[in-house]
Amino acid sequence: MWRYTDGRGVELTLPRRPERVAVVDLLATSTLWAAGVRPVAAALGDDPSDECLTAVGLRPDTVTRLDTPDDPTPDPALLRDVDLVVDRTHGRDLMLLGDTALPAVGLTLKAPGQSLEDVFAEAGALASALGCPPVPADAVARFEDAKRLVRTASGDRTVGFAFARRGWLTVVDPRLYPWLVTLGRLGVRLAPPRRVPLGTRPDVDLLLVFDEGVDVPGSHPWTDRWHAFDHAVCAELFTEFAELSTC
Repeated sequence: MWRYTDGRGVELTLPRRPERVAVVDLLATSTLWAAGVRPVAAALGDDPSDECLTAVGLRPDTVTRLDTPDDPTPDPALLRDVDLVVDRTHGRDLMLLGDTALPAVGLTLKAPGQSLEDVFAEAGALASALGCPPVPADAVARFEDAKRLVRTASGDRTVGFAFARRGWLTVVDPRLYPWLVTLGRLGVRLAPPRRVPLGTRPDVDLLLVFDEGVDVPGSHPWTDRWHAFDHAVCAELFTEFAELSTC
């Protein structure tokens, strides 16, 4: 008998441990791959070369694709022969599957206030329940070391992560991005969400703008690599952020 209680608090009981796993959400695919889960079918989003996938070592040709570049809805025919389906959740509901008869669990991702540590813990619990080995201890240690670097370098500068789109510069809500929740807990002063016309600088000391080819003077780029919720990747990103914070 296999039992697992997911991030919604919902328990699933199956006759045996699932072997054929499908993941219907892009970010969940990346996160579980980083935790050691190797699905037989997965969502790959509109660009299989997205950094949140490639940064964790996922090769699109090793899984059956469930979605298409234009439609995130999983192909139901491809879910018939799997033992378990993993969807993303922010609470009680599954984001893509809804109320499904399939054996499904939810993985909480980017819920308000969720930290990287929360993501790692929940993804790790599911990976362990599926029989995967734990994340290598050296990767975990590197992440802890990088967090200490951030704590030392945090200082009193205000930091904002932003998007520059359609003539606006939008500083994101730091409660909705796990790495920002963790950075805030490490003492980084994070700007509140705000929207200003492109060309107007928000009231921040260090501005990071998502790299989409828009030139924002005085800013530094950030990419979807920040969405690769992997200990080793986050260790590198936090180390780079600590160095940037002291420039």
